[in-house]
Formats: sequence, C-alpha cells, structure tokens
Amino acid sequence: MASPLSCGQLKKGVAAPCEPAVGGLQTTLVQLRKDDIASVVRDALNPKLVLITMKTGKKGFMFQGLGESTNARAKLTPTKFGSPLYTHEVDLVAFTSDPADYATCEDLAKDTTVSVVPDNNGNYLVYGLNAGLKATKNDTDTANTDTGGSPEITITSTKEKGLADFFAVMDNSGATPVVDPVATKTAFEALYL
Repeated sequence: MASPLSCGQLKKGVAAPCEPAVGGLQTTLVQLRKDDIASVVRDALNPKLVLITMKTGKKGFMFQGLGESTNARAKLTPTKFGSPLYTHEVDLVAFTSDPADYATCEDLAKDTTVSVVPDNNGNYLVYGLNAGLKATKNDTDTANTDTGGSPEITITSTKEKGLADFFAVMDNSGATPVVDPVATKTAFEALYL
C-alpha cells in the first residue's frame, strides 16, 4: 500500500526568473472537438507537457480574436475528499455579423471541446483536456461597441485535474529533453490547417 505522501507530494520549489513572464494570450484560439482527438501523450519527465493528435481526417477549428478578446483561467476548486479539482474557463469573442458564423457559435455551445491557445511567452496552453469544455455563455449585445454586437462565448469545465497543460513537441536529441519551438508551432498549426 502506497503511503499517503507518495501521491501528489511537493517535490521542489519554484525560483523567480530574471524577467517576469508576460501575461495574456495570442488571438488565435483552436477548438478541438473532444471526440475527434485520437491520442494525448504526456511527457515522461514532465506530465504537464502534452502532444495531442487528431483522428484521421479530423481538424480543429480556429477562432481569431482581436486585441485582448481571448482570455483563459484555471482555478483550484478544493474538494472535501481526495484530490482537488480545477475549473478551466476560456473567453472568446467571435467578431462576426455573418449568420453562418452565428450558427457556428451555436454549434460550439452544443459540443464538448478542448482549447489550445498560444500565450505571449511562446507556450501553447491547453484547457479542458480532462473533461472537455462546455459553453456556459454565448451572448450577443448589440449595444456593446467593443464587440460590435458579436457573440461573446465562455466555455468551461469544472472537472479538470490541474492547471493548464502545455502543448509541446519534445526534442530528445540532447542529454536533456527540451521543447522544440519550431516543431511545436508546426504541430499546433497542423491541428487546424
């Protein structure tokens, strides 16, 4: 029987970097239908690094925002017994007045998805990988001059196992594996192009 301390035990601290990270996300957000994901491979040394592959012939869907219209959060939700859960939320604005795009936003509200979005530090963050994200907001407001009345969407999961994961392709050619930024960008683009 494993001791209670062997599961989720703190293993190290975190040192502050010389330069603080830049907050915010890029404006390109990719939504993957959870049912279209073929596999998720977690890195053996750092399980927060994941590589997602899609089923043959399936692609994700790119939503292009403007400015700071794309936001994401991961929040700890303590539980009474067992491991804590995390809530993942992703906000996006579908800047459109096209009826077909409105139908796409309604379809997003009916589906279970996973979000992959680049941040301003060169990482690709993954939200909703465990349970999948479901729409909790899909609203329009014609008086909103910031969005031009476009759909404002929030997709949420309350059953995630941790903070956001990092989509990454590893370079194992050296003594220590590192994230290959070029291969990671190519793999990210392959999710939807």
